[in-house]
Amino acid sequence: MKARLLVLATIALVMACSDARTNSGPTAPDASSKLISDGAHGGNPDFFFLPPMVANPSNDPNYEPGTFNATLAPALAVEICLLQGSPVNALGQPVITDCVAGPPMKKFPAGTVQLQNPPDGFYQVVWNAGASNLDVTRFYRIKVLVDGSSTPFGVADIDPVANAKELRNARTGEIIPLNENSSLPIKFRIEHAGGTTLCGTATVCVSRTISNNSPTGSQTLTVDNGAGAIAGADFPNGWLPAGGPQSVVVTIAQFDVGSTNPVTGTESKPCHLDLALQQFPGCFTFTTTPKLAPINGESGPQFAKRVRAAVCFTLYGGNDPREQFAEMYASGPNEPAHALEDASDVGLIAPDRRNCSSGGEVIGALPTNPLTRYATVGWRKMRSGFGQIFGVKTAYAVDAGLGGWLDAFSNVGPAISATIQPVGATHFDLTSGGTLHPDVRLVGSNHHDGQHQNSVGLGGLPVTWTVSGTATALVPFGTEGGGVATLVDQTNTLPIDGGATSGGGYSTVNWIVPSTPGDYTVTAAGAALSGPVTFTVTVTAPVLTGLVLFDAPDIGANDRQVADPYTDAATGVVFTAGPSGIVGISRNLASGTSVCVAPLLPSGGFGTGDGNQKLGTAPVGSTSIGLSGFPIKATFPTVMPAGTLVSVDVQTAFDVGANLLRLRFLDASGAEVSSITQTVQDVDVVDSRCDGAPGTNKRGTVRLITTATQAFKAIVVEGPAGFVFVIDQFQFATSGTFD
Repeated sequence: MKARLLVLATIALVMACSDARTNSGPTAPDASSKLISDGAHGGNPDFFFLPPMVANPSNDPNYEPGTFNATLAPALAVEICLLQGSPVNALGQPVITDCVAGPPMKKFPAGTVQLQNPPDGFYQVVWNAGASNLDVTRFYRIKVLVDGSSTPFGVADIDPVANAKELRNARTGEIIPLNENSSLPIKFRIEHAGGTTLCGTATVCVSRTISNNSPTGSQTLTVDNGAGAIAGADFPNGWLPAGGPQSVVVTIAQFDVGSTNPVTGTESKPCHLDLALQQFPGCFTFTTTPKLAPINGESGPQFAKRVRAAVCFTLYGGNDPREQFAEMYASGPNEPAHALEDASDVGLIAPDRRNCSSGGEVIGALPTNPLTRYATVGWRKMRSGFGQIFGVKTAYAVDAGLGGWLDAFSNVGPAISATIQPVGATHFDLTSGGTLHPDVRLVGSNHHDGQHQNSVGLGGLPVTWTVSGTATALVPFGTEGGGVATLVDQTNTLPIDGGATSGGGYSTVNWIVPSTPGDYTVTAAGAALSGPVTFTVTVTAPVLTGLVLFDAPDIGANDRQVADPYTDAATGVVFTAGPSGIVGISRNLASGTSVCVAPLLPSGGFGTGDGNQKLGTAPVGSTSIGLSGFPIKATFPTVMPAGTLVSVDVQTAFDVGANLLRLRFLDASGAEVSSITQTVQDVDVVDSRCDGAPGTNKRGTVRLITTATQAFKAIVVEGPAGFVFVIDQFQFATSGTFD
């Protein structure tokens, strides 16, 4: 190597744009644009380079004596790389540059970084710069990081110069001596959990090197908020997969959930995105540096053995019945939120910090409603370890904290475990309007009763009922008929009964459904899985059928009787006559006088008839039913839909020629909407006189069948002009066929 002298030029620079950027998580210093980045030079506030590289930073506002993190030595590495170009221009202003591709020029791997002067000391490696054959025309970068990570704690760019006696800061001219052998002690200090490099913006955080084996069989890491552990994890020997790093830095950082609402269990920055359940602090992010790859490829567990973890829970120890349904959930960028198998928090969370408090202060508001009350340490008697709550003995319960088994690291935090389930049918069929009572139940996993997992009604959560469209309405259950305003096309939130027992958790509404045919829906949603629950009802037009034989009431031996109007009791159809006419019943008798219009008499002589009652007409004031000249009108109790099938049996008498029968369909206003006509041919019958009745021909029954093309309210039957006719049978149906 060419003999020469070296000067290490360390240039401090803070980029103008750095203050405008918001740090949303662990980020690397902007190594491509900062000649030096540490707590004294606008970088990670918990990382400092130390003399002789820089001036003593102990007077810097970010420097905190007594906070040195002495647990990271086994995982730390120092790399020195050749830069692509100068980090400054001719005016000393920074330019963007980075390391050349490939491995670093020099690396001090994990296990070679020395811990000095614990407990409040520093880390150090000694770089023999003279042995590195530096090019005095090039620039180099020192990076301090966790081995295997690409995110450094801090960086420093150096400029070797041909002077073996001293180092000179190229911008300030400050003199920094080199060792006689041209070596540079690279000293640095990491405070707390490692600052923004490992903790991001979290102020409650812990980082420590965790190896794969310990003489005690396991290792425990807890995070303290100043008054005791509020989260932690326990690592069994063999938890790291073979073939990967056998020691990593584990960081547990409190996750910022933003503003919270203890009544609704909502967070402005949810711990678990897209999880429908109510969520409550605390939430913590568990990470390893470097990040472990899934054992089975793109997804799956990261750990060879499961890790026990626990977090505090703000509802712990209060009177809120939701507390006992809390369950730990885990989620990550590529990991949908999922419940963890329960584990104890013993040894991971301080017994008097299970509600995330740092003392006796109130965590949230203290309203009078016990469902939303939060506790203080002084207000309640704290329980520790395993015990009893609400008089229920437990093998593991919330009063032993909220823990779970992890096979990978991500966000970990509690949620109120619940599912929403329909009670009874979810589809209904109606032929007219009415009131239905859709019913749901919220079921929770009660950690206080292992005998009723996923089968206990969960009270205290709201259910939101939403009706579709404006044709249906919701009324709170139990208030129908009490003057409560109908909620049309709105969301109606009804509370579940407050009991957190096996009999609770139900929510029901009065669903008012119209008679208009169609499909209608209402949904029930809540802070629960398996929802929302949708209820549907199909309203179909009622199938109206009717057969009128005019045989009731029976007029007995009387051959005719006025019944104006004639109302059929079974169908509600009302029969009347045309202008100045009346209707009544007549009968063909076996002997005696009868109405002339009748079927052909069977063999056996004159005077024998079928005995059936018929509906005929006569002028007002007459009792001789069965006279000509008046149409018969049938009025229905409701408007009949298009497609209704109608059949009318008419008996008529005439002498000669072709005659017409006519059916006219009228709407509710009396206007004709359609009609049909049918020709009746004259057929002479020998001795066609009725026994004891006026001499007119008698004929068989003529049946008129048609399907209405439009909706109608009434039918008018008109017989042949000038001839007597009666109706022997009247039939209708809104579906089906007639024989």
